[in-house]
Amino acid sequence: MAEQAILEETITHATPRGDVSAFLLLGELLVQRGLVTEYQVQQAMDVRLRSNAFVGQILVDLGFIRADVIGPIIASRLGVRYVDLLTAPPEPDAAALIREDVMRATKAIPYRIFNGSVEVAMVDPLDVGAIDRISALTARRVIPLLTMAGEFQAIINDLYDAQARTSGVLHELEAEAEELEPMPVARAVLAAAAEAPIVRLVDSIMESALTLNASDLHFEPSETGLRVRFRVDGALIHHTNIPANQIPAVTARLKVLCTMDVTENRRPQDGRMRYDNHGAIYDIRASAVRTAFGEKVVLRILDKSSVLVPLARLGLLPDQQKQLDALILQPHGMVLVVGPTGSGKSTTLYSALNLLNDTKRNIMTLEDPVEYNVAGLNQVQVNPKIGLTFASGLRTFVRQDPDVILVGEIRDNETAEMAVQASLTGHLLLSTLHTNSAAGTVMRLTNLGLDPFLVAQALSGVVSQRLCARVCSQCAERYEPKPELLDAVGIGPDEAREMNFRRGRGCRACHGRGVSGRTAVFEVLIIDEEIRNLIMRQSSEHEIRRAAYQRGMMSLREAALHIVKAGITTPEEMGRVVLTRV
Repeated sequence: MAEQAILEETITHATPRGDVSAFLLLGELLVQRGLVTEYQVQQAMDVRLRSNAFVGQILVDLGFIRADVIGPIIASRLGVRYVDLLTAPPEPDAAALIREDVMRATKAIPYRIFNGSVEVAMVDPLDVGAIDRISALTARRVIPLLTMAGEFQAIINDLYDAQARTSGVLHELEAEAEELEPMPVARAVLAAAAEAPIVRLVDSIMESALTLNASDLHFEPSETGLRVRFRVDGALIHHTNIPANQIPAVTARLKVLCTMDVTENRRPQDGRMRYDNHGAIYDIRASAVRTAFGEKVVLRILDKSSVLVPLARLGLLPDQQKQLDALILQPHGMVLVVGPTGSGKSTTLYSALNLLNDTKRNIMTLEDPVEYNVAGLNQVQVNPKIGLTFASGLRTFVRQDPDVILVGEIRDNETAEMAVQASLTGHLLLSTLHTNSAAGTVMRLTNLGLDPFLVAQALSGVVSQRLCARVCSQCAERYEPKPELLDAVGIGPDEAREMNFRRGRGCRACHGRGVSGRTAVFEVLIIDEEIRNLIMRQSSEHEIRRAAYQRGMMSLREAALHIVKAGITTPEEMGRVVLTRV
């Protein structure tokens, strides 16, 4: 009985310490209570086996259960109290006991002071090191409470609001502008870029972007000022406006950080930097281009964790998961991931490489540029100035004894021919292509000048994908979409009756947007003998698509309907990203 009690305590604790059998027991408990399905447990299990993530948080992140539902279950087994920081925030006096950087490092925040002790809301209440550290800093006995990781992150970002700091610095700059003495323009810009207010302004903008999990920051000059926008979950949102007289200093500060030439403002420039945000290091790529009112700077945040995602977390349905696993575990052939810009193709490819990345394989990548440095991969960046193109790089790669080759993108006939030859000579080749559908990929390859016979022999499979915003799990609510909306996205009355329509009200966790994060929808085309014969006969895209559907391929629309039915996304979002009636 004692061993079973210890095991149950471990399984309910949402930390990486739980083993596989413990995780399954937690899954059984949740299934018995009707809180999750067996399929959802299996998906979460796949993620747990490939990551060191918190078990409870995996279920929340996948949208299978709400934090305030699983939190009390975990807490009761641990013998601690659960606290929902979003509905009951910490007392200000308690939160002031330790610094922000300590909270982020320990994933804990003082919640309440009483009788000489301090209650501390912790993502991991069994973290003895964090408890000892907080006890030493506060000179108080620590009583651990449980909070979920998403709630903790949201309350920290709320308490230390970078948006408010941005506004404060802008007011400070306006006051200082009246006191500045004239000096030569170039010197004034460089001096201002190094001044504390500009440094704090740029830092507060960066922190705001990271808080919102933005992928890009846009600094856009106009006649009236500098507009700052973030791309969050695929959509641009307005952040702030900076006065026109501060444009040169802000631009100079960004260029200094990204090691670009501050004196050059006519030619486009590229740069990079590493940004430290409370101990978390981010690689950032920068691009500057001259516009009518000054230089527009765009920063791309390169978060390695966003691409090293286990395949099970991408959103593949069970049959699609098996098909993709089979494609990338084969010894040779060409597998293409297709879709428009920003549809997550690179993430899918890196997830595939992450599965293949072991000491038994020689994996080589040819990219433009190399954005994520991954241990175990031999990554090469193309450089047309010295003749290192995708095509020439591929010629070199086949002499490097590779097992797996990743080509960033197939853009032209020469690269396409080399990719086909590499796959036909015993290598597994992964790449991307800009087409709208899996079946359309065949037409695109033949339009690049490839022989249909070679395409049929080399191509093993095609994955087409799109990204849909996820409904925020913290503020999701049921609703009934208007019939005209359902008709517009191709959902009939019979289908609608089977669906669990949900949308987000907007809360602190999702910053009032109602959505948080994105999931992908896929169609996976397997090139079997029938499809291969159609390719060699130069059949139309429509004929190939029809044959694929007859052989069980799930369309993008069907995949999107699955996540609408599960309440993961909305019909509006489905209509935005998927060709619904195809």
